[in-house]
Amino acid sequence: METEATIRRQGNSVGVALPPAILRLMGFSVGQTVSLQATPDGLLIKAKRTRPTAAELNAQCDLKAPMPDDLQAWENMRPTGSER
Repeated sequence: METEATIRRQGNSVGVALPPAILRLMGFSVGQTVSLQATPDGLLIKAKRTRPTAAELNAQCDLKAPMPDDLQAWENMRPTGSER
């Protein structure tokens, strides 16, 4: 999709208003931080992730590490009600 936008003054800065169709297409939302990269072909705008993915978090886990004492105690706790 190609569209046009105008560079406008916004206080002491300048900004480009993105059309709603571009926001929807890219999955951008108001207030979201994006990264900007100048390229020979123009400007590359990418969404900046603020939270890691589940795969990234899982990759940090050491599956061979011993379970912490507090979690072992929780696992070995006897039922006290209708947990069974």
